[in-house]
Amino acid sequence: MHLAFVDFVYGYDAGRPEVPEPLGGTTSAVCFLARELVKSGISCSFYNRVNEIRQSHGIPSYPLHALSTILGCDDCTAYVFCGRWSEEWVHQVRASTRAPLIAWMHESAFASPFTPALQEFDAVVYVSDWQKRVNKEAAQLSWKETVIRNAMNPVVSTSFPPGQSILEAKTIPPVLLFAGSFARGAFHVVPLLERIRPHCKEFSVEIFCNLNPSRNAEQDATYIHWLRTQPHINHVGMVGQNELARRMKKASVFLAPNPWPETSNIALIEAMASGLQAVTTNRAALPETASGFARQVPIQAPDDPLRFDANIEYDIFAQTILECLRLREDNPTQLENQLRRQIDFFHAHYKWEQRVEPWAHFIKELTT
Repeated sequence: MHLAFVDFVYGYDAGRPEVPEPLGGTTSAVCFLARELVKSGISCSFYNRVNEIRQSHGIPSYPLHALSTILGCDDCTAYVFCGRWSEEWVHQVRASTRAPLIAWMHESAFASPFTPALQEFDAVVYVSDWQKRVNKEAAQLSWKETVIRNAMNPVVSTSFPPGQSILEAKTIPPVLLFAGSFARGAFHVVPLLERIRPHCKEFSVEIFCNLNPSRNAEQDATYIHWLRTQPHINHVGMVGQNELARRMKKASVFLAPNPWPETSNIALIEAMASGLQAVTTNRAALPETASGFARQVPIQAPDDPLRFDANIEYDIFAQTILECLRLREDNPTQLENQLRRQIDFFHAHYKWEQRVEPWAHFIKELTT
């Protein structure tokens, strides 16, 4: 079996997660899944925005134009279009091969021009049940559909093995941590802190976010400077995956005032596997991903796949964060046990090696 992963947006090889730079969820998923597939004996190749051929973890990465050289050779068992796709390229690939074409759907909804619901696809892999449900009307009758969830960076999956204390690794005063894009809730952090400070003086905040809210460099620089001068904030900016994993292990509360129609949210998976109490919204697939372990604040239109501006109930959200902070002071034994159950659950269910069999089985069904 040989799988070709096609990405029209980004350029990378399978070693991208180790680069000390921020990493998007779709790219993370492609790299880690392909690595595990190769370990199991399934060969993979990438076709994306790289400028030259690269090789990493036994997986070659080719420029997109190289895709035309393999079409019609019947060497590929299936073509997997990752995250977004070009209608023109999908038509071209469909006209040149009988191999199954799979849309690996990471966006909240099918919509042109980035995620058109094309009849040329043989199958769609969703990353959550929520995502499949809200896209039911757009699905083509000819598609075969399945849900295969995302998973965590393997570095995170080794955190807190059985028997290791969790609270002993957490920094005192506690660290509140936000990780994600600006639109996924970073702009809500300051209003929340304004409501927390009168009740809690000893804490710090780390914001791992690429801040470009206006796309005006001068205006954004002014905003970032202002944000960094706010009380209790001691980090603003992005870091590589290994450094983020190290910071998560020391942090206590994961802030996710998220109005985004999330289809999975790898940052939430990794935070909960790192022993953070998570406070998020009930938006989209977040309840499904959290699996009952997060504290979730209700939000307007939680199932709307196209709304990005729902209000956050700051008072309720801040009070929930304070409850998390008090739990360690009031009942550390209860919290330790609660976090151990949470960590063990995510380690048991959210590793990429566990995704190999569902992917291989699904593709075999398409080709037999």
